[in-house]
Amino acid sequence: MVARSRRITALGVLLAALVAAMLMAAGPAHASTTFTVTNTNDSGAGSLRQAILDANATSGADVINFDIPGTGVKTISPNPELPQITGAVTMDGYSQPGAQPNTKAVGSDAVLKIELSGASADAGTGLYITAANSTVKGLVINRWTHGIILGSSGATGNKIAGNYLGTDAMGTNDLGNDFNGVYVGNASGNTIGGATAGERNVISGNDYYGVNIDGQTATGNRVVGNYVGTDASGKGDLGNSSHGVYISSAPDNAIGSTTAGARNVISGNGGDGVYITGDGATGNRVLSNSIFSNVGQGIDLVGADGPTTNDPDDPDAGPNNLQNKPVLTSAKKSATGTTTVKGTLDSTPNETFKLQFFSNPKGTNEGKTLLDSMTVSTDGTGDFSFTFSTTKKVGLDQNITATATGPGGNTSEFSAPRIVVAQ
Repeated sequence: MVARSRRITALGVLLAALVAAMLMAAGPAHASTTFTVTNTNDSGAGSLRQAILDANATSGADVINFDIPGTGVKTISPNPELPQITGAVTMDGYSQPGAQPNTKAVGSDAVLKIELSGASADAGTGLYITAANSTVKGLVINRWTHGIILGSSGATGNKIAGNYLGTDAMGTNDLGNDFNGVYVGNASGNTIGGATAGERNVISGNDYYGVNIDGQTATGNRVVGNYVGTDASGKGDLGNSSHGVYISSAPDNAIGSTTAGARNVISGNGGDGVYITGDGATGNRVLSNSIFSNVGQGIDLVGADGPTTNDPDDPDAGPNNLQNKPVLTSAKKSATGTTTVKGTLDSTPNETFKLQFFSNPKGTNEGKTLLDSMTVSTDGTGDFSFTFSTTKKVGLDQNITATATGPGGNTSEFSAPRIVVAQ
């Protein structure tokens, strides 16, 4: 019995040593630290500036909450701009008492209580993030040079959700940033918005672009579920002065998605809805969005040159490989309410394409309401003739447009509109 007891004791000691060795090999645990902003001061204890400095100096993924006394919107006006965010952090404006995220599928009942204003600063950025895996939510950011910058190759996996960027705290008035609501500069794998109502950003009123994705290593970014160029209701124009979304030399990004709730409303902008330009800007998917009432085109490849002309078999290069768009030959509505659209696609031979069809009240190269999608495959000469039918409500004198997205993720411009007539 004594020998057996000694063997058990020895085994226990060995197991304890193994566990200790594994813990040491794994390294020390990095617990999350929460820093709370308790005043609107520019610096010092309880300020946002101090919270960012403290979070940057602390290892692990930290949290910055807000608990500023009093009712109403609390405006923080840093001068100079705040420190760059160099460590993972969740900055949660919805933690301020009285704030709440949006719950509406259409429109907004969000209550934002924390405003980050650049009115007192000569220039600068509202929030500049160089870290990975940070989240910014529930903030109003306005009157800066840029609202938010995600800059450098290290700024990956970040999420910008539930903010008003370029407006007031009600999302109804223009207090635009001088250039961009969000600038993604050679940063990858970030998400602007999300598929839930509470993740929707309002990115409007900015003096150049709503969202700017720039650089050949700015890849894998997603812009989903946002209002770009409208007020918080999604109905009133509060346009960015130039393009809604601007992609420059950046490959393989997604504007919208077929996932429920992930479409963007891109409307009221002074340029194109989505503008894609520059060497290497290929594989940019523009899917399922509501794009309408912009001054320019819904989607513009190459530049502000009007609709890009299709070419036989689509061999050319350029933004999104200058993907050919569908050509609609007729759009007819039957007495029973079925709308049938006929047309052709001339593109790369023996490839598969996703066609998306939209209705639009105006005769422009845009698409307000997604009707449905279909998949087609071109033959050996690059051609396909299609017939698309829908029972969704489409009025006579509405216009139908379509886009084509190839297997590499290259989305075309919108087709020329085809007016719906009685069959």
